[in-house]
Amino acid sequence: MNDTRSEFRKDRNRVPTDARRLLGFLSHTMSSFLVLLLCAFLIITVKWMLDGRSVGFVENQRSARTYFALFPMRYPDQEGMELLRQRAGQTIAGVVVRDGERVDQVRFRLEALHEGDFVLAGTPEQLQKLFLALPAQKREQLLGVVVRIGTNVLNEDAVSADVFIPVQERIWKEISITGLSAEDSNIVYQLLEHTVQATNVVDKELTGILRRDVTKSLRPVERALKTGEVIVDSGQMVTPQIARILRAQGYAESLFPWKQIIIVALLLLFWPFWVSLQRQKKTFAAQEEQLIPFIVSIHVLSWITEYISGFFFVEGMGILVTTGLAFAALHGGLAAQVVLISSLLSAVVVYGFSTPSIVLLVFMGGISASVAYVTFRDIQSRSHLWRQLFFLGVSQAVAGILLRWGFSLSLSGNTLVAYAGASAMWSTVIIALLPLLEVLFDVLSPLRLVELSHPSNPLLKSLQIEAPGTYHHSITVGTLAEIAADRLGMNANLIKAGAYYHDIGKIRRPQFFVENQLSDENVHDGLAPSLSALIIVAHVREGLELAKIHRLPTMIKHFIAEHHGTTCLSYFYRKSKAKGENLPREQFCYPGPRPASRETALLMIADSVEAAVRAEVKNLSGVQDIDKIVSEVISSKVADGQLDDVDFTLRDLSTIKEALLSTLQSMYHTRKVREIRPPAAPAEK
Repeated sequence: MNDTRSEFRKDRNRVPTDARRLLGFLSHTMSSFLVLLLCAFLIITVKWMLDGRSVGFVENQRSARTYFALFPMRYPDQEGMELLRQRAGQTIAGVVVRDGERVDQVRFRLEALHEGDFVLAGTPEQLQKLFLALPAQKREQLLGVVVRIGTNVLNEDAVSADVFIPVQERIWKEISITGLSAEDSNIVYQLLEHTVQATNVVDKELTGILRRDVTKSLRPVERALKTGEVIVDSGQMVTPQIARILRAQGYAESLFPWKQIIIVALLLLFWPFWVSLQRQKKTFAAQEEQLIPFIVSIHVLSWITEYISGFFFVEGMGILVTTGLAFAALHGGLAAQVVLISSLLSAVVVYGFSTPSIVLLVFMGGISASVAYVTFRDIQSRSHLWRQLFFLGVSQAVAGILLRWGFSLSLSGNTLVAYAGASAMWSTVIIALLPLLEVLFDVLSPLRLVELSHPSNPLLKSLQIEAPGTYHHSITVGTLAEIAADRLGMNANLIKAGAYYHDIGKIRRPQFFVENQLSDENVHDGLAPSLSALIIVAHVREGLELAKIHRLPTMIKHFIAEHHGTTCLSYFYRKSKAKGENLPREQFCYPGPRPASRETALLMIADSVEAAVRAEVKNLSGVQDIDKIVSEVISSKVADGQLDDVDFTLRDLSTIKEALLSTLQSMYHTRKVREIRPPAAPAEK
């Protein structure tokens, strides 16, 4: 037994290990990131080539055409604010302070003149000679006038508000009231000019501080732009402020939009983290390889449809395609996340830095996701999907109109017609694209699972007619697995569909399987054990062949290939040994692989339990017998290593056991009925 297990462990190249799954996950994540980035780059480039390169604007160059406001907006007038600051700064002429050192210097010179010391007073030599040539009485008179006027000017600097009047003007003003002759006035002026200087000076540092405080206290200048108002005329210079307004309005630039591409790339960097989070939460379940490319395609389609919608001024209607595809193929929580993320990415990819467009699309994405989360539950048919899409389209159109009204965007009869047309067109696109995407990406949407699980499916009808016992067995296994999956929070519809098709290969030779044998005679009694094992094991390969012919999804094929894992037909192996045959044990074992997902592992357990209980149904006496069988089956699968590649915990196995036990108890319950006997005849007296 151990040798056999060792041999099978060597052949694990067909079985995805945790390392291989992680490597595959990283490969899918990075490739999907690159695809998204490439598609975003192409869409932005195409939009620029069609809209921007020929008619776009260039900052700091003259506008080639007149631009009008597409929607009202308020913006800070930075250019006007800068002009206001300059004017406010010019009102501060300077902060004047009294220079104490200059005051002391002037007083020292005046005292020196009063004492007649022209050297200390700093009087020029020629002026000294001129003054000393005057009579002594005249010199004394003029020195008195000089000291008096100098003292007056010095005192005026301390109290006068006319601090910016030049000292020379104040000196002449004082001299003019003295009544001196012109010659004497000239001598007095020259002496004062070299003695007295302004003691009030402008402090540049304090002046700068005051100017900054004044400019900071100014309130920002905000201006309003109305719809249809001219932003910039043809031939007018496109200033940095005008360029910002044009970008916010959604107008294209003539220069290649590298900034937009960089922002989109930065947003897409969150994609690997989001995918990793969903993987940790087991949101993708067993369809990881299919769902990631499918979600990528939804994002790309969202960008394309939104770009087309923008041509008809029905911004946000492209989200209808995203919402319909997401909620039709994914469960509610994951679909809502996809819609919201796609709305934001669509806004940035298609409309760039237009803030109203970004807000509009995010709002409409949230509304669309909320409506779809409520209405897209339990979709049972394509016609049902039509009705839900009609309701979603109407809701989306109403939301778009109300949001345009709220943002004061243009509304007219043509706008209403455009929204109605967009709703009908995109709903039709969803119906047309959904089956194509399901096949292209091999995605098992809830709707496709419902269709696969319906008894009218040709392959299931063939199973029902050719192998009714197997069909009944598959239905029972599906019920058991579905109930257990519900308790574990797994995809119950997926597991049920997998259960319906897991034994589809028995259609080829139904009489060789005990559930299809109507009599007590077993055809294997007359066959060699090795041949019997070969026939039984072959139903997995033949099931995969039928699945390929009928184009069943890959995940359904996993159920067919993995529901027996690498288990062995011990009965026929022992029978072969008893007959003296010396055949290897591997000849009596299924080729595998072992279950690689929780879904296929659960099906293996439910399949084995149902078969074991059905084989012992005549010997069942109570719940204890069923409990024993279920426990033995689960223990044998664990001991045989069939569940090594899945992350079932002991709690999960316990939950599975309880679910199977309760379901089987209701299926195979026994009723003890007391025998009814006629009343005894009265004794004769």
